[in-house]
Amino acid sequence: MIQKQLIQRANTKRWFWGITIVLGLLLGFGVNQRMQFREATAESQEEVLPQLTAELDALKADYKAQQAKWQSQLLAQIVPTLTDESNAVRRQFVEFLEEIGNPGTAALVGMLRDPSKSVRRKAAEALGEIGEDERKAGRNYDAAAIGLAMALKDDSDDVFREAVQELGDVRPTSAESLAVVVPALIAVQTKGPSNTRDDVLDILGQIGEDLAENGQSTDTIQDALIAGLNDDSTKVRTNAIAELSDIQATSTKAFAALIRALSDDAKSVRARAEDVLIKLGRSHAVSITPMLAGALTNDQSATTRGHIVDVLGEIGEALVKKGESDEMVVKPLLVALQDSDADVRRNAADELGEMRAKSPDAETALTRALEDNSKNVRSAAQKAIRRIKATK
Repeated sequence: MIQKQLIQRANTKRWFWGITIVLGLLLGFGVNQRMQFREATAESQEEVLPQLTAELDALKADYKAQQAKWQSQLLAQIVPTLTDESNAVRRQFVEFLEEIGNPGTAALVGMLRDPSKSVRRKAAEALGEIGEDERKAGRNYDAAAIGLAMALKDDSDDVFREAVQELGDVRPTSAESLAVVVPALIAVQTKGPSNTRDDVLDILGQIGEDLAENGQSTDTIQDALIAGLNDDSTKVRTNAIAELSDIQATSTKAFAALIRALSDDAKSVRARAEDVLIKLGRSHAVSITPMLAGALTNDQSATTRGHIVDVLGEIGEALVKKGESDEMVVKPLLVALQDSDADVRRNAADELGEMRAKSPDAETALTRALEDNSKNVRSAAQKAIRRIKATK
């Protein structure tokens, strides 16, 4: 439909379309003749049928690939000829490109430079549709993903947000596309409203999960998510913590960032950081416990120290259940049992009891805590002692 409109609008384009159609017919005729010959040969020579069938399939695949390449190059050449057409015509051309699928990708990338933001937005949407379809079909969709990464630089917020949304569905995985897409996402992770920044972190997290599952490095993704912990939005910071959990970020840098998040102004962020530290720390007690112990003695906030005690207690409980030594956890909890804040001391006593601390030093310290000036601490210490003795 679009081709007819373009031919009718300008006589100077008629020769272009004429050559296009003739070349297409000749190419199709030549290949079809070769296919028919192969098929006839296969029917007359049953003894070599498997070999000829394989050759025929290969020929068909090669024909399709050449046809798609030719079609893609041809369509891309049409884009510059549309500059004098109306926005409506250019949008119709984008719809046409989306309909033909992957061969239209190169032309759609060209349409991302269109002067009209509505056309550029529609081109980004079409690239997302094609990329998602190609991904689901198990075919290469690098061109669509890279094109969307280009659209992230668009001056229009509408085009930018559309590109972010489409990249979430496309989910690039190849090294070629990731080399372009990841830096482009990181460059815009502080751009736009909070919900868009949140979407960018979601995409980075999805990419990080795919990399982790394939045993590949997630360092670049991890650094971007850690940077997200400094976002102005509580929702974005909370999401950054969740994504760090999903990619199993267990580096010293990640643990340090999560421990700092225990001091966040927002209660929801602190709670999520505590949950993730417990989840990741249970299987990385050796590396995280010294960091928690250091934060316990250095942090000025009783609220943060209380969160740290919670994490230490959960890690200690996991160690005891696995039959491992809990000494590395008991030591900082005994320090917390002498904290200046009564709530922290009570919390430390609770955690020692819940983990059924094996260390003799724990029972000794809890016995001393029975004389604490806080009734709540004395009560928690008494309960913890009963639990430990019951286990013995």
